[in-house]
This record gives sequence, structure tokens and C-alpha cells, in this order.
Amino acid sequence: MWFLTVKLSAILLLVSCFNANAELQNYHIERLTDTSNQLSIDAVIDRKDQFSKINTKAKFHKGETVWVKVSSQASSEQLVAITSPIEGHVKLYRVVQGAVVNYELVSPVSGYTSAEQSILPHQSIIENGKYSEVYIQVYAKYNGILSLSIMSPEEYRNVLNKRLFILGASSGVHYFIAFFVFLMAIGQSRKGLGALGAYFVCISLQSGVYNGANMLLFPSELISYFATFHSQIFLLSLIFAIIFLYFFMIEKRADNRYTKLATASIWFIAALAVLIAPLNAQNSLVFHAIASLICCALYAVVLKSQYTEHKDEVLVLALTWLPIFVLKASIFVNQFGFFWPVDESLLSHLLITLHVVMLACYLYWHDKNKKRRLMFYATHDKDTGAPNSYMLQQSLEALDKANKPHTLLLFRPLVLQTIRLNMGWNYANSHLRKLLSKVGKQLDTYGNVVIVEDIKSHTSIYRLDDSLFAVVLIGKFELSQIEQFVCVLSASFEEGIDFGGDLLVDQLEIGVASNPIHASSADSIIQCAMQAMAAKPVGTNKWQLFDFGNSIVSQRRIKIASALKVAIEREQLSLYLQPQLHLKSGRVYGAEALLRWHHPELGIIPPSEFIPIAESSGIIYELTEWVIERGLKQQADLVKLLPSHHLSLNISGRDVGRKELTVQLIELINQYKLLPGQLVLEVTESATVENETTLCDSLADYRSIGIKVAIDDFGTGYSSLAYLSQLGFDKLKVDKRFVMDLESSKTNQTICKATCDMAHSLGSVVVAEGVESEGSYRQLQSFECDIGQGYFISRPLPFDDYKLWLQRMTQVEDVIHYLTS
Repeated sequence: MWFLTVKLSAILLLVSCFNANAELQNYHIERLTDTSNQLSIDAVIDRKDQFSKINTKAKFHKGETVWVKVSSQASSEQLVAITSPIEGHVKLYRVVQGAVVNYELVSPVSGYTSAEQSILPHQSIIENGKYSEVYIQVYAKYNGILSLSIMSPEEYRNVLNKRLFILGASSGVHYFIAFFVFLMAIGQSRKGLGALGAYFVCISLQSGVYNGANMLLFPSELISYFATFHSQIFLLSLIFAIIFLYFFMIEKRADNRYTKLATASIWFIAALAVLIAPLNAQNSLVFHAIASLICCALYAVVLKSQYTEHKDEVLVLALTWLPIFVLKASIFVNQFGFFWPVDESLLSHLLITLHVVMLACYLYWHDKNKKRRLMFYATHDKDTGAPNSYMLQQSLEALDKANKPHTLLLFRPLVLQTIRLNMGWNYANSHLRKLLSKVGKQLDTYGNVVIVEDIKSHTSIYRLDDSLFAVVLIGKFELSQIEQFVCVLSASFEEGIDFGGDLLVDQLEIGVASNPIHASSADSIIQCAMQAMAAKPVGTNKWQLFDFGNSIVSQRRIKIASALKVAIEREQLSLYLQPQLHLKSGRVYGAEALLRWHHPELGIIPPSEFIPIAESSGIIYELTEWVIERGLKQQADLVKLLPSHHLSLNISGRDVGRKELTVQLIELINQYKLLPGQLVLEVTESATVENETTLCDSLADYRSIGIKVAIDDFGTGYSSLAYLSQLGFDKLKVDKRFVMDLESSKTNQTICKATCDMAHSLGSVVVAEGVESEGSYRQLQSFECDIGQGYFISRPLPFDDYKLWLQRMTQVEDVIHYLTS
């Protein structure tokens, strides 16, 4: 049985081979090359003896005419079809007994050609039992190969339907993707997407010229137009490809030189497109090759420059261009006589479709990554990748909901701003990324030791702003354990930063607050930690734990700062005047104006409390202007009672160099017709040293007006004799701590005596404040101190009370007897 099966199979194989050989012998294919390009169909028919036999493929060269004759002796109906794309003119003649009975012209320029002839050109060999010969004339612009297929009408219809389906489906995909990209470009106002959509349309039109897909979609007039200018369309597609590259890779990422390179490439390819027109596209392939190489070179240079930072995107984008690169490479290789053993028409269309789909996928992937990056940077710091304040808030709220105790450490590196100013922002961020990574590992190592139940704990470092960072410690910790965390944190920063070969040691401001001890919500624990960081650490501590007392003080400072501006506007402030006497004669010299504030709710607020707040909040300028305006107005009334009356006004160290202050003084002096020499501006010793660079010019301005300047609280700062001599103050005010116990303190007596001698030698007047007793008064007289003020003379008085006191004192002959009585 097995033997009979093998024998039957062998017989069937032989029969099939015989039938195949018989079929192969049923048609003949011959070729004739017309180098003159002038032979007509009749001349070619007469030269049938000059044809040479070939197979179903015939090579042809640019600029020469090739004639192919196909004949058949088969009994059934047959036709010959051209299965390869040809850029040029193809004519199919059906010849019966030496006469042409049918003629077909297939040319991309001919818009009236039927879809069947355009997509799969054919001509019948045997029709209705009549035998004929088919002559095919090919005149192509480039080297190529003519592929023929002899088949029955049914087979032709099947092949044509497959081609129509593939071309229609792929073309539909092309234009659908292009339409969708255009909608995205319009909706999102993205020029790069518009360029990509235009690129899709151009390559689809250009490929449709060769494979006949345009016949399925456009009117005959447009088909001819596309075929005539298909070279320009190809170059235009390269221009759109470069524009797409510019908006996606160059505009916001690359150096400016790549922008210039892309612009130059666009203009050069545009010039090539203009040059092709007068040449009638005879050498368009050369221009295509040049433009393609320029585009490829630009892509290679740009993608290489972006490879380090955007490796994945560069690889994906390069992969999307691989199909189109393979297609164009195969076309150029064909010019050297090498051809792919495949259906080039379908291959080119499939490669283009693959390219379009891959670019669309890249676009989806790119936008998805862009959204992912935007989401990441919405929750993380862009410079360091650390979680931001939003993530800290979310983390703390999650811990609150889970009722997990936790501790928040806020810290600020103090030297970070110096690094940015001197080494640049990028250097500072690079150093900060390395440092935060190192700190995170060290905190994790210590945390794994402390938190035994969680050996995989991870301590995140949050960045809240340019210089403020946070660490959340989960769990209950003893104070000593928190101290260890702080030490680990501080040690990492105190190792120093390399700055041009020098080591800058960084220090931290650290504030600590715990939940639920200090706060029970995310907002409140952050607030507590910030208040702790704002408070100065006590002693040698490097950090500050939140203290409710500091919080109360901080809230009071906030209230004072907010109420101070209102106090100026609503006249809640007042000036008290403390009298000053000539110690030698006992006569009234003048008064020092002292600012007082009685708040309706907070009560009496001393200047020592609200002046620093005014300086830190910026309200000090308005406050100083109010004091000067009110003081000079009162001085105008006082000189009517005592023409020689002098008024001393205190100004903040921040106001010393303000030109506006000088202008205001000049205006008020002229308005009230005051003598400038009877006005004294008192500046604290520490403020004068801090503003040494600008103080000389400021004192010169005041002296040009005639106003005198006094250095207040002398002895509490660190002025040198050379400094005092250089600035030349008109008055020195000895601080009251050296005067109040003058009778009992030999040291203070020595200081006061030396101060008076030194001031007189420098040409300055000495004013002693804090004169509390007759003994101190007499002692200062013996030191030849010029002016004194204090409770022994009078307490600070409201303006009306001071006027009464001044009237009374101008009538007293023995001041000391009056004061002691």
C-alpha cells in the first residue's frame, strides 16, 4: 500500500511538472532596446527578428526606450500585467496580424487613466479566442526593472483587488493620521504637529504618484498636478521633516547653532526645489539624493547632541525613520543595477505606511512622556528631582489619617546662595543633587538602625523652595534620637563644598516639630517647624525644637507688624519729650523726642519691641517720616517759648543714607522757618558702623543743611577713635548704663571721664543720659560733661505737659534747688 502511494505521488509530480513546462512554453517574452528613442510601433513590429528572448523581468536604463513583446499559445484567455512601478511613460499595444487593435498609455501625468491601468497596467494577449501579441514600450527617467506577469482575467482581478485593498487601506491610514495630527495642531496651537501633518500629506501624495493610489482619492486634474510636481512635493516633505525636528528637538533643548543649521538646511532644500522646475525634473533624483543627505545629516547631528539627556526619545525617533531610510536607500541602489526580488510597489507603500504609523506612535509616546514629566515636575523639584511642598503636604496628611506619629525637620543651607552667585546655578544644583543623595543614604542607614521594625525604611528629602528643605521621620523618637538625625544631617553639609580649590563649610538652620506633641495637622506642623527654625538656637545647639513660648512671641510680632501701619494712619502714635539741661549752667538746652505707642488691645508697646519689627517689615521708613514731621511741627511751637530750644530726633540705621530723608528735612525746615542748627539727629553706634561706607556722604548732606548729628548709646558698640575722628560727629551720647550708678562705680566714673575728655578733644559735645540723682549730676559736672538728661531732671512728658514744664523752668533761677526741693 505504501509502495503504491509513493508510485502514485511520483506520477502526479511528473504530470504536474510536464503541465508546468507546457504552460511555460505557452508564452514567449522578447526584448528590443531602442537607443535612438525614435522607433514607432510599426517599425518595431517590422523588426521582430531583432528581439531577444528574456524572462518575466527586463532591466532598463535612464533615458532609453525598451520594447518588450509578449505572445502566447494558450487555449484560455490570458493577459499580461506590469507589476513593478515605473517612473516614466509606459505604452501597451495589442497587435493582431501586424496591426494595432488596442492601445493603453500609462503615465502619472495622465489623470484620465483608469484606476486599474494606473495601479496594475495590463493588456490582453488572448481575448474571445483571438490570439494577439502585446508590445510594451517603456521610457523611464531612472534605471529600473520591468516585472511582468501572465495570468488569467480571474487571477488578475484577484491581484488587483488585493492591491486596491492594500493601497486604499494604507492611504486611508495616512490621511486619517494626518487629519488627526492637524486637529491636534490646531487645538493645541503646536506648530511642530502642523509640520508633521504636512509631512504625512506630502509623502502620501508623492508615493501615490508611483503606485497609483492617488487615482482612488483625487480628481484627474489634481492627479496630473501631483505627478508633474512630485519632485517638489518630495523636497517639500523634507522641509516639513526638518521643521518637525526643530520644534520637537531643537527649539527648547539644543544650542542656538542648531537653529541656524536647520534654517540653512530649509533654505537650501527650498532652493533645490526651485532649481528642479526649469530642468523638467530630468535630474531630480540627484537633487533628491542631495536633499535627503542634508536632512539625514541634520537629524544625525541633532539626535547625537540630544542622546545623553534624552536617550530613549532619540532611539525611538531614529527607529521611526528607519523604514523611509530603507526605501530611499533601495531606490538609490537600483540605479547601480541592484534590485530587490520583491514587488517594489507594495513594498514602498508598506514601508511608507509603517513609517507614518511609527511616527504617529512616537507622537503618542512623546506626548505621554511629556505629560508624565509635567506630572512629575508638578510634584517634584525640577533641579534636583526631590519631592516638593505638595508631596510633603500629601505625605503629612497621609500620616495624619493613619494616626502615625512623625517628626518634621526643616533645614536651610546658608552657603547655597553664595555658591549660586559665584559658581552659577547649574553648578549649585549639580552639587546639591549629589549632596542630597548622600544625605538620603546616610539618613536611611541611621534610620534602619533606629527603626528596628522597618529595615527597608526610606527617608525622603523634600525641597520646598530654593533654599528650604524638609525631612519627615516616621515613628516615635526620643529627643536624643532626633539629635542624632540632626547631627547626621549637619555633618553631611559641614564636610564642605569645593569652591575653586577652597573648602566652604556649609551650616544649616534647622527647625524641628513633632506630631502629635506640637501639632495635629499637616499645615500646623509645617508652621511649627518654620517658627522653630526662625528662632535662634540656645547656646551651642545647632537646631531649635518648637517652643510654644516662641510661637506666642511670633504671633505677637505678626500682630504688631500688621497693626503698626494702621497706627501711623490713625494717629495712635505720639511723641514724648524728655528734657535736657546744660549741666554747668542748669539752663534748659532742649529735649529728646521719644516715640510712644499705646495700642487699643495690646496696650503700651515699647519702642525696643516695635522698632525692630518695623525695620524687618519695611514700615520703618513711614515711621521715620512721621516722627520727623511731628517733631519739627512741635519744635516750631517750642521755639516760641524758648528761642534756643534744641530738639533731638532718633532715626533708624536703615534711614541714615536715604536721600528722601534729606529732602523731607529741607522742606519742613523751610515750612516751619526753623534753624537747622537746633535740630539733632541721633543714630545708634552699631548702625553707624554697619553703614560706614555710606555714612560719610550722608553726614555731609546733613551738614550742608546745618543739621547736627549725634552718635547714640556710645560705649555699647565697637567704634574706634580713628572712626570717630573720620566721621566727626557733633555730639556723643554716653549710654545710661554707665551713668545710672556713677556714684558707686569707679569703673563707670573712669569711662565717663575718659569719654568726655576724648569727645572734647575731637570737638564734640557730650550728652549723658540716665541722670537719676543729684550725685550723678554733680559728678558729670566735675567731668565737664556738657548736657544731661534723666529722671532726676524729668521723666519723658507728653507735648502739652512738656510745654508747661518748659514755661516753669524758664522762670526758675536755681535749677538744682528746684529739682531737689
